[in-house]
Formats: sequence, structure tokens, C-alpha cells
Amino acid sequence: MVHKMRFDVRDIPAAARYGLSARKLWIYVKALLFGWACLFIFVNLGYLAAGASLGHVWDGGRLLPLPQGVFWESVPAVVLLAVGLLLALVALLRGSLKVARIAFEQTRGDDFYSGKDAEAFAKEHFKPVLVTPLVLLVGIALAVAGGIILGLLASIPGGVGPVIAGLGAVPAWGLALLVVLGVVAFVASFCLVPAIVASTKGDTFESLFELFSTLTSQPWRLVLYGLLSAAVRLVGLAVFAAFAAAALKFVSLTMSPITGGDIFYDTVASGLRVLAPAVVGVGSTIFSPVGAVASGPAWTGLGGVLCAISGVLIFLTVASYWLSSCTSGWTLIYLALRHRKDGEDLLQRADDEEYREFEKEYGSADEAAERQTPSAAEPEASSDDNDEEEE
Repeated sequence: MVHKMRFDVRDIPAAARYGLSARKLWIYVKALLFGWACLFIFVNLGYLAAGASLGHVWDGGRLLPLPQGVFWESVPAVVLLAVGLLLALVALLRGSLKVARIAFEQTRGDDFYSGKDAEAFAKEHFKPVLVTPLVLLVGIALAVAGGIILGLLASIPGGVGPVIAGLGAVPAWGLALLVVLGVVAFVASFCLVPAIVASTKGDTFESLFELFSTLTSQPWRLVLYGLLSAAVRLVGLAVFAAFAAAALKFVSLTMSPITGGDIFYDTVASGLRVLAPAVVGVGSTIFSPVGAVASGPAWTGLGGVLCAISGVLIFLTVASYWLSSCTSGWTLIYLALRHRKDGEDLLQRADDEEYREFEKEYGSADEAAERQTPSAAEPEASSDDNDEEEE
């Protein structure tokens, strides 16, 4: 179903529908699994670097241990944790770019844009998604360093320091305003930059320009559209989670005459509590990670482990819907804001670019017609040949 963009607030509720796509869910499930694996590996390596017993870590956290105690006393452990978090973030950003590109192509009417196409696009255009936040982070760090230097100058004895601080107060205040804007841009970059790159194929400079341009030229629309998108996506998440729970309950009910009771449902629903006890509540289920709902008796042994893994995969699918609808929503928001601030329809621009590429590869329609139409000289030559044969 093609979504006709109106480039205003009426486009935003479509984020909930755009998020419900098997291709997008699978992209985010893989990204979440990769991030989980990175955290598991690097947190355990950190505990090893801190001299802790992995057996004790396994008993407390299983497949998702949390850093605590001696972990924070070891610098190598903290560095390893930072590496794991960075790899997980890169995986999520790459997934965001692929999902944003699929959402952009869906908006253009191409419902057959595959995950393989999105992967090829991400390989070519992922650099701005990663570099843009890094550039902003370096700029913020340099500004903080400037503040530290000003503080050192202000501490010069003999009354010289306060004079320097007084002279630099206004410039420092102006720089601080830019730093605040940079912090806002840094946070927003994780949401907007994948949508910008997916819609424009832009480089790092264009991504930075569009990010600040969107934040400064359409701030109230950005906030309004973002809040509306979050509200719609929360409703969509609740509905999707309810359907997921009902589906699992249906399977359990069909098995209950054989297994007796809801032991299958309880075993699968307790997957997070079995595999990540340090993260969730004691009575948690995959549909209530905070532990508000306690499940009944569950299977143990290999069967219980396999059911717990299945439950975690269901949980990751539900979480992937939230991320997918979030990325799709920001893509729609950026398309609407770009049209509002610049009067540019990025969907039409993409169509024009594809048409120009087609003409460059295969030639224009006029050139093709000229190649297919016989020249005027050929009939004349054939008539002269016929006259010579008659003579």
C-alpha cells in the first residue's frame, strides 16, 4: 500500500504501520543479537581482566551480566566495556540506516526493496551515520577543554586571573550556547542522521548541515512530530505485544490437554528471567520485563533452555518493532520537515536521479527512437538499385 506524503503532521501516524515489516524486524533482531553478544563477550573479558571468577559471574548474570563491584575498579575492564558498547551501538546504527532506507523506498512506493538492497546501500553510505556523531562529540570535547583552560587562566594569582576571566566571560558564554546546541544535535543525530542519509545519500558534511538546519529552522515542528510519533508508536507497541502474548497463549492452550496447564507458556515467557536474571525482575516475563507478572512452574533442563531462548527471541522481535517504528517515524518526520523548510520533495528528487541514471546507462527515449527509425537515405538507395536491375 503506497503512502501518499502530505508533508505535514498527518504523515506521522503511519510510523506504526511502517514499523510492522518482517524485513525491518529481522534487521533489528540481528542487530540486537549482535549487540547482546558483544556485551556478553566484553563484559566477561572485563571481569577476567579485573580478576573475578567467571563462574560467579555466570551464576549472577548468565548471558547478560552487569558490570559491578570489582569491575569498575579495573581500568582495562572499563575499556573493554566501552569497546563492547561501541560495537553494539555501531550495529544498531547500521540497522537504523538499513531500516530508514527501506522506509524511504516504501514511501516512494517500492514495497519490494529487499534487505539485501538495504545492506548494499549501508555498505556504501554508512560512514556519515558513524562519523557525524563522532564529529559532534569531538567538538563538544574541545569546547569543554576550552572551559578548563579558561578556568586555569582564571586561577592565575595577583588579580590577573579574574581579569582574564572577566574579559572572556561573554565569548565563553557564546561558546557555551553553541555547546548546548551541539549536545542537542549529538543526541538527535542518532535519530535523524540515518533518516537524512537514507533520504539524500549525503556525505558527512551534508548530514551535519541538514541536522543543524532541521534543529534550528523547524524546532517546534520537530518536537511536535516527535511527540506524536512516540505516542502513536507506544500504542502500536502495546497492540503488537498484546497480539504476541495472545499468540503464545493460543499455542499453550492447544498444548495444555497434553502438557497439562500453561507450563509451556510459563517456560517461554520466563526466558529473560532465565537468561538475563541480573537485568530483569524476579517475577518478570518477556511481556513484562519489570517483573510485575510472575509466571508459574517452568520446565528445566535442555527443553527449558530452548524454550527460554525462544522466549528471548520473541522479546527481541517485540523490541525490534519499537525500534523499527521509531526509525520509520523519524524518516517520515525528516521528509516532512525537509519539504517544510526547503520546499524540496526528496521522493521526487530520488525519482529524477534514477531517471537520469537510466538515461546515462541506456540513453534517452528520443535517442532510442532515432536508433529504431530507418534513415531517409535507405529507401532512396533501395529504389535506385531497383531501377538499375530493371535496366
